[in-house]
Amino acid sequence: MRGKLLKEIMEMENSDELKRESIDQTVSCWRPLPNREYCPAHAIINEVPSGFYEIYYNREIGQNTLKNLPFTTDELYKLPSLEIQEILSDIQKFWDNRKLYLKYRFVHKRGILLYGEPGCGKSGIIQLCIEQIIDLNGIVINIKDEDSIDSFIEFIPKFRSIEPKRPIVVILEDLEAIAGEGKYATSQLLNILDGVKQIENVVYIATTNYPEKLEERISNRPSRFDRRYQVNMPNPEIREAYIRAKLGDKVNDIDLRDWVNKTEDMSLSHIKELIISVFLLDKNFEDAFSLMQGM
Repeated sequence: MRGKLLKEIMEMENSDELKRESIDQTVSCWRPLPNREYCPAHAIINEVPSGFYEIYYNREIGQNTLKNLPFTTDELYKLPSLEIQEILSDIQKFWDNRKLYLKYRFVHKRGILLYGEPGCGKSGIIQLCIEQIIDLNGIVINIKDEDSIDSFIEFIPKFRSIEPKRPIVVILEDLEAIAGEGKYATSQLLNILDGVKQIENVVYIATTNYPEKLEERISNRPSRFDRRYQVNMPNPEIREAYIRAKLGDKVNDIDLRDWVNKTEDMSLSHIKELIISVFLLDKNFEDAFSLMQGM
């Protein structure tokens, strides 16, 4: 009798385990959680809202979720930059030509690497790309460190089982810190870009201040990063457009030509701090400018 009871218990446990495995393999929609998080589920919603996300481990439910984060629009405006226009056009054509990728049997993915000196405007370009994908009802997933790569690899198959055609942009800022030379995360990243872990309908946008610190197998192979753009320091036209965009009507209170001339060789970050110092912190322009030169 006791042996029969143990056998029944074991059969019940095995049945429960099979059910759990079946559940893991057949997730088909999203379950909304508090704090704007979403986890794979069997019923509730079919699509997460478009927006900016990170993959976040929720200890209460014991699995990774998509955590929706505020989208900062501090640098969100189109400066008169050929680089910005070309990048946005390249990505838009990529989304528009999905059927052609299928026709020629290419994986529908794109990799873009932005490099340049700190503060030259790479983050602003990324924000415009984020706005573009959100307008297409896509989502953005931010990979911020080595652990984020592991989480992405574990989570993205579940995402694709629920939303196989949803446009995705994956952001990898400061790539040299995430997957630098000799790091384990480098091999993981290669699997994402063109190895066994790659997915469809995705654009990877990475930035680096130090391209020389990246391994050649990441930075110098088209199937991983198809296009590389050097983002240069802002020219006079871009500097003027930036100052006008930030100051609005207040631009009439300054000698704009003097500001544009004196900020030559300055990054957008320096010019931003100059504007903050003068207009928000009431500093004298010459004093603030001298401080920026020193930086």
